[in-house]
Amino acid sequence: MRILMIVHHRRWRAAYRSRAIAAELAQRGHRITLIVTGDKERWRFRDTIEADGVRVVESPDLTWGRLRSGWDPICALRRLSWLWRSGETYDLVHLFETRPTTILPGLAMRWRSDATIVIDWIDLWGRGGSITVKRPLWYRILFAWVETFFEEHFRAYADGTTTISHGLRDHAIGLGIEPATILHIRNGADLTLFSPRPMQEGRRRLGLPADAFIIGYSAQDSFFDLDPVFDSVRQLVDSGITAMIAMSGLAPPRVRNSIARFGLESHARFFGYLSWEDYPWFLPSCDALACPFPATVYNLGRWPGKFGEYCAAGRPIVFNPYGDLADFASGSQVPGIACAFDATAFALAFRELHDSPALRDRLGTIARSRALAHFDWQNVVDRLEHFYGEVIAGSRSHCRDRDGNAYRIMTTGPAGKRG
Repeated sequence: MRILMIVHHRRWRAAYRSRAIAAELAQRGHRITLIVTGDKERWRFRDTIEADGVRVVESPDLTWGRLRSGWDPICALRRLSWLWRSGETYDLVHLFETRPTTILPGLAMRWRSDATIVIDWIDLWGRGGSITVKRPLWYRILFAWVETFFEEHFRAYADGTTTISHGLRDHAIGLGIEPATILHIRNGADLTLFSPRPMQEGRRRLGLPADAFIIGYSAQDSFFDLDPVFDSVRQLVDSGITAMIAMSGLAPPRVRNSIARFGLESHARFFGYLSWEDYPWFLPSCDALACPFPATVYNLGRWPGKFGEYCAAGRPIVFNPYGDLADFASGSQVPGIACAFDATAFALAFRELHDSPALRDRLGTIARSRALAHFDWQNVVDRLEHFYGEVIAGSRSHCRDRDGNAYRIMTTGPAGKRG
């Protein structure tokens, strides 16, 4: 199958969903063209067939920094022109979000190729979503309505919809999308790269103390909802525990300010962006991993990708059972401790793990087993590949709701389906 994937993210951000999906599909013999925004290029396209068979096209963008995220109208027109001049046609177009640089060329190629179109939804920005925490006030005032329009208006043009969370699936249904045309798929994790490793070897490699109780947290550049975690570390330290928090990723100044406010300067370690050689050692070097996830609108509309990597590393996770994380918070196979979103609850959970190495090992083993069951990219793409075929064929009988109940088989096309 000839598949075109169009992404508004810069290349390095695309690695966590669309690029991983593209690699797995290419291994199965599909011809994949993946268009991403170049990390820095402003004038020229870069077109490369990579070792795994994925054709990666980096498009130029006239903006910079976080603005390189799908809003440059010139980039949208350049992508459309490049695709048109290439003469390529596709069986299926998968758009990752609906900002101008994806939706404009995507709809044009649908018209040219008579291709099936699938639209992915991975983050709720408008209507109280991530824009409230990821963008400054001036941006929210000027652009919130634009975010909401592009996020919602074009969803009905899809033949099929993929969502990263139950909350986004429910939101899509609220916009009039037929439930049977929606596939809920979370991100997977590289289960070979992220795996249990010797803790002390990792600590020596990263310069971490051998005898401290280390709480780990990883992110790219979005460090949210950490104050209760910092407060809990303060409580552990005050009780006499040699505890510290170690963080990977580009922490903004407000996070360092919070560390100072809790007096944790000597109990915190900021690694910044770790290399792909060192990062897989970081998670197994920690005694426990923190995944704060309070009951907010923006968390209902996303999936914390770090959770899959945490599980794959085989370490116990302290997390809040909200949104999609609620699916991992009950029964005998909880990959850590689910707690309330407050400092006391986090402190009690971390203290329980500190006091029982056997509990840490047992929960870490469960975490790894959950990764093998839920976050193997092969399994994720099995479902997606089947969904592609069903969408193209016009049948939705395989789709199920979150309780496992089959939706009715559709006899008419979904919203936006060409007659």
